[in-house]
Amino acid sequence: MLVFVCHLTVYHFGKGGFDMSTATTEKLPSPFKNRNFTMLYFGQMVSLFGDWFKTIALISVIYAIVPTASSIGGLFIASVLPVLFGGIMMGPFVDRWNKKRLMIWVDILRTISTLGIVAGVMMENIWVIYACISFGAFASAAFAPARTSMIPEILKEQNLIAATSSFALLNSTMMVLASAIGGFLTQWVGAVNILYFDAFSYLVSAVFIALIKYTPMEKKSAARLPYLQQVKEGIEYVKKCPQLVSVFWLQFFRDFCLGFIYILFPLYVLNELQAGDAGVGIGYSVTAVAYIIGAVLLKQYFKKRKFDDSSYFKIYFPSNMLYGIGLGCMFIIHNWYLFFAVMLLANIFQSKVNVITETSLMTYSKPELRGRVVATWLSMSRLAYGISLPLFSIIGGYIPSAIGGWMLAAICVVSAAVLFLWLKGKLYRESVGEETQAV
Repeated sequence: MLVFVCHLTVYHFGKGGFDMSTATTEKLPSPFKNRNFTMLYFGQMVSLFGDWFKTIALISVIYAIVPTASSIGGLFIASVLPVLFGGIMMGPFVDRWNKKRLMIWVDILRTISTLGIVAGVMMENIWVIYACISFGAFASAAFAPARTSMIPEILKEQNLIAATSSFALLNSTMMVLASAIGGFLTQWVGAVNILYFDAFSYLVSAVFIALIKYTPMEKKSAARLPYLQQVKEGIEYVKKCPQLVSVFWLQFFRDFCLGFIYILFPLYVLNELQAGDAGVGIGYSVTAVAYIIGAVLLKQYFKKRKFDDSSYFKIYFPSNMLYGIGLGCMFIIHNWYLFFAVMLLANIFQSKVNVITETSLMTYSKPELRGRVVATWLSMSRLAYGISLPLFSIIGGYIPSAIGGWMLAAICVVSAAVLFLWLKGKLYRESVGEETQAV
């Protein structure tokens, strides 16, 4: 791990963030000592395992019904577009409703949608499968904001980085395990049985969530705004918080790059490296391992440090720049082993960006607006994919791999550098303004 030692000016703000001290000697307790967090974690462990199984099974059954690349593309579209629109639509409901009950109902709806997929497979009707995937994705657009909003309510603020790292570790570990054995099990027990397991996993998640002892935060007694004004309120709050503005824009540019990577990576592995389908699978496993390493390193780093604004300048923006440089280097390498070694290193830095992103959403959002902030962020992320995937599906084949890699590097480095300077200047001006008002 490359440690960035930057002695930056330390600011003191409100904005819902932490006080800007750089370190603390107090050893923070594990979030797993909190029963509610543990229940949420184990429920997600089971459902995430089922989700990765389902992804592999769906690719298999859809390609068997309609053996074309466009049918697999339809799977992605059915999974992404509902989240693009559903995220921002669900935000006000996440803030208004009981988050525990909302997540339980979402798990029940996802169980129903998965059983609908089973019906579509049995009928060999790809449109029924797409419709049920879209329904489940739309319902899931409420789950992630609800979970992210609930964690700060059941944990102390100092444990947020540990909690975020733990969930990043969980997702990556499930990705490694399910990717490794999912294909084998699909062939052994059949895709339909894998889908039944996924439906059951949502019910298990719902049971664990039901075991959480959760009391919703007391709502302010102000009159409820019309629905569209509630959506706008969340967006306006983000625009006034420079930390969140930075997170939103960096996520947009990074996901725009990822849309191209989803196209460029398999083509490069298959055509340039001649590594075959096994090489593509290994690539996803390497990415998951990198996420685990990055989350562990970041978790250790913050064991005796508070998450504060200095984290953006020491870790967040530099990590995104190094991730981009890694992408540029990857696609000029023709040695199979060296390619995956650089890929591992690059994604370690991306893992750090992922963890700090989610921690920022929890830290700098007001509790009563947190659901809308996370939901809006989710929609903006999917918007970036919605732009880059169709664009690079059309022009990606005309861009040489080396040039494509350095295009990605340029976007990651330039966007992070610009946001670095913008956020530093914005925070400095705010601190000077506060000092002037105090005088």
